[in-house]
Amino acid sequence: MLSALAGLLLVSLGVLAFNNSSSENEPQKRESRKTEKSKIPVVEEFGGPHLEKVGDKVHQKNWGTLTLLETKPVNKSFELAHMVITIKDIRRIQLSSLTDEAEKELESYTGLSFEEAYSIYYKDHLSMEEIDQKAAWSKADIDERVSYLEITYSVENKDSKELQFYSMENVTFNGNLTYDVPTKNFIHSGDTFIGTKKVSRSDYQPGEKREGTIGLLIDPEENIEELASFSFTTDDISDGESHESLMKGTSFEVPLIGK
Repeated sequence: MLSALAGLLLVSLGVLAFNNSSSENEPQKRESRKTEKSKIPVVEEFGGPHLEKVGDKVHQKNWGTLTLLETKPVNKSFELAHMVITIKDIRRIQLSSLTDEAEKELESYTGLSFEEAYSIYYKDHLSMEEIDQKAAWSKADIDERVSYLEITYSVENKDSKELQFYSMENVTFNGNLTYDVPTKNFIHSGDTFIGTKKVSRSDYQPGEKREGTIGLLIDPEENIEELASFSFTTDDISDGESHESLMKGTSFEVPLIGK
């Protein structure tokens, strides 16, 4: 009987010691997670340019955390008459810890744009309000983590006259993932800030060069393990004063394997 009681006492003391140890370790674990999070640099402006190598993280204040998943340096120029487009790199970036405001903003770039919904439903004789509702219903919630494709580029007008041009109207990744850039780009910076649609686009002045960044959300159902190819289609080039068409838009292919 005494030996049984002694054994029970030893077990009780062991459980108590284990619980105390776990309780003591819990604050350490929380502190460790806090320290790990605090190691992520915090920036006020857009965080993408601060990511240099795969695995880098940065927290964009009042927005979310960005992690670089993949990068493909391109550094190649494409000429269409007097317009020169230089693609610097293409990257895959993960977004997490997004604020409610950021999630709401990004949701507007999911599903169908009004233009896309119009092209699908106008033949059904729907009203503009009904088509707009179709576009709204197609929007998707942003998950806890979402990834996007980022294109960094520049455009230069080497002509002596003002030109109307939109460098990347449509882009395609890996042969089948296609985006309408004017409606799906959520990064308004540099070149893309100067009018995101043809009707609001500012002309390129003679000799003007613009830097640009394009951000395109990846549908969670798209399983992208590696960026293998990229292509883009440009707008027509038109005279900035007369609006006369000078050259039709064209498409360019950019292989990414081996980059």
